Amino acid sequence: MNNRFPRLLLRAILPIVIAYLLLIGLAWLLAILYQLPRHFCWDLVRFSLPLLLVWLGVMGIRSWQRVRHLQHRDATVQAHTPVEGQLLIQLHQAQSENDRAVRRLRLRQQRQLDNLDLFTHEIKNSLTSLRTAAENGPRVDSASVRDGVRTANYYLDLLLNDERLAMASNDYEFTWVDLSSLVNAVIQQNSVLFIHRQLVPKLVNLDHAVLTDPKWLRFCINQLLSNAIKYSHPGGRITIVWHNHALVIKDEGRGISPADQRRIFENGFTGHNGHQTTQSTGMGLYLVKKVAAKLNFTVQVRSRVGVGTSCYLIFPTANVR
Repeated sequence: MNNRFPRLLLRAILPIVIAYLLLIGLAWLLAILYQLPRHFCWDLVRFSLPLLLVWLGVMGIRSWQRVRHLQHRDATVQAHTPVEGQLLIQLHQAQSENDRAVRRLRLRQQRQLDNLDLFTHEIKNSLTSLRTAAENGPRVDSASVRDGVRTANYYLDLLLNDERLAMASNDYEFTWVDLSSLVNAVIQQNSVLFIHRQLVPKLVNLDHAVLTDPKWLRFCINQLLSNAIKYSHPGGRITIVWHNHALVIKDEGRGISPADQRRIFENGFTGHNGHQTTQSTGMGLYLVKKVAAKLNFTVQVRSRVGVGTSCYLIFPTANVR
């Protein structure tokens, strides 16, 4: 607000200066009409101008002090001049904007702290289970080790990506991504889970490329595929198909109730299915939604209880070839 003070002060004193100049001009005109000595007009200017400058200087100093005073007072302070009135309005607007910004930052900070607590708790649980297995015998089954490490890596990946998304700027690198190669890499990453749950992946019509950030697209596909694996029945099938500018991941699992579908993208919402497993944080779809908003594609979920769930990553036509 201080950088606006000179402009507002100028607007306040400009009428006074103009009025003074008009009076001096009128005095000169009268002197000419009545043939008065010129030194009369010069004396008028010589004696009045210093008084005017002193008065304007005093008014400027008092106004500046008043502005400084107003900045350290509450909103009950009354303005004494039009300049102070405008400055008070601007001060109140700035204070309101700052208060809203502080509230947003506090809410975001609290959400980040809650997520940090959640993820570290889950990672600690995985490490604790490994330590317990090691304490119960001289050898630990390799499958248990792989499962514990995989779970810890999964939550660590969620935590790191949540922190990256919370940053004001990200190093997005848009390039043409071959869907077939990327999907196969994600399936290979989750191959142990497919084998453990006896699930069969089916890939259909993935010979397309999309313009996006490959790292974040891989994150989205991995999250959706992890959900499909988590809620599929053993021995079922997961289909990944390209259809109508959308990458669709279908499972034949338990499905999502209509009441829960309205809230599945909320931060921390697990729903009925989430309460049936200890591995649900309610963060996966929330982060996928945030990534989709930043990378200019859309995520949708359609589900029927007892039939399965289909997740859609829908890309703009210009970003598909």
